[in-house]
Amino acid sequence: MMKELTQESCIRQEVDVQKLRVLQKKLFQRTDLEHLADLLAMAGNVTRLKILYLLVIDGELCVCDIADILGMTVSAISHQLRKLRDRKVITSRREGPTIFYRLAPGPFQEMLANLFNIDD
Repeated sequence: MMKELTQESCIRQEVDVQKLRVLQKKLFQRTDLEHLADLLAMAGNVTRLKILYLLVIDGELCVCDIADILGMTVSAISHQLRKLRDRKVITSRREGPTIFYRLAPGPFQEMLANLFNIDD
């Protein structure tokens, strides 16, 4: 639903109504922005961001490796990994007693690589 353009408290001299309508239409067509905001919020925690960085540069790590690298407890890292897995940002696989974590395939994986300036 298109909203009307505002006239209140606006100091612009001229307005390109057509341009604003086009931008408004493009914005409303992006149904993925809420999901993207949710993913970015997940990365907003410094520990989770560090975990994501490690997974971007290495591809796959177990919780013990991540805990050792970050100097944190396995319990603290597991808590953060659970949050990332619940939001489908990462996936896991079991190899014997060890669970390995990696980024879930998709656009967020590519976005993180770009964010961290990682080239394949």
